[in-house]
Amino acid sequence: MSSIKPLVVATALTSVMSVAVANDLNGVQLQQKGVTLSVVGTASLVVPNDQAQMYWRTQAQASTLKDATAQVIKTMNAGVETLKSLNAGLELQTQGFNSYPVYSETKGEKAPKIIAWRVMQSLSVKANDVAQVPVVVEKLSGRLELDQLTFSVSEKARTTYDEKLVRMAINDATKRATWVADSLGREAKKVEMQNLRFSTGMIPRSEYALMRANAKMMDGAAVAPEIEAGNSTLNMTVTTDVLIKR
Repeated sequence: MSSIKPLVVATALTSVMSVAVANDLNGVQLQQKGVTLSVVGTASLVVPNDQAQMYWRTQAQASTLKDATAQVIKTMNAGVETLKSLNAGLELQTQGFNSYPVYSETKGEKAPKIIAWRVMQSLSVKANDVAQVPVVVEKLSGRLELDQLTFSVSEKARTTYDEKLVRMAINDATKRATWVADSLGREAKKVEMQNLRFSTGMIPRSEYALMRANAKMMDGAAVAPEIEAGNSTLNMTVTTDVLIKR
């Protein structure tokens, strides 16, 4: 009898290993209740951008740091007051006050000397209405330099699309789970989705910051340019645990 026991144990171990391999194949778990797997559903919508972010700057150079700083402060204050006078609900924030010396050219062994100072300051302008962008550009042209202009979808607008994205993502996940059930010879009513987990994202399109100016603006006249805010793609993903009942 003692010689038979090792053979019995080895046979049992082989059977357990075979069942373990069979019960975990490409992420599909075979259990007594049925088949369990993880399914991902996706959804996307192309929607118009409704808010804008602008970054403006001013810089000045003078023989002394004091004079250069005074020029920058005067110009920036004038620009900020101009925007405040619009009463357009713009979100303003001054940023990045920087200064650095300007040196003379090196001649021979003589060390370069400070011949001037350059000062720079930036202004962040957020417009919650893209219709305000041409007005801001018109008012600040000739005062400040426009560094960057981007458009996006506001949080308020995104919430209006959430319900549709959720329904689309769940429908996509359900469709994929049904495909698996069908391939296993199970009916759609045997599919049960559990533990839904959502994630969202937004991708601005390449044309999101197109600004057209007519000939007068190119000549330096302060006129309102044509603005095309473009679109962004809103994405939603749902990951769910699926049980396909026996």
